[in-house]
Amino acid sequence: MSWNGKHNEKSELLKVQSFDFLESDTLIQEIEADYEFIRNKLATKGFTALTGKDGKWIQARTKGAGHGSTSRAFYARKGLIKEIIKL
Repeated sequence: MSWNGKHNEKSELLKVQSFDFLESDTLIQEIEADYEFIRNKLATKGFTALTGKDGKWIQARTKGAGHGSTSRAFYARKGLIKEIIKL
């Protein structure tokens, strides 16, 4: 997609490309490790222990309007997006 400004009502699809992660790839193993670390931290230390600093490739951050939010979602870090784009 191309970004044409904050208030532009249309966008243009530039390219569609598929990619596959092999289970043996280091990247997918590190993403799985991030997920398991965050999941285990939630299970053992509780919801309030989660921070945006957890994880190399993914992180659990507040979902929606930040401050005071009681929900979390997994987000890809900028470095992961760069890795995916260069595949």
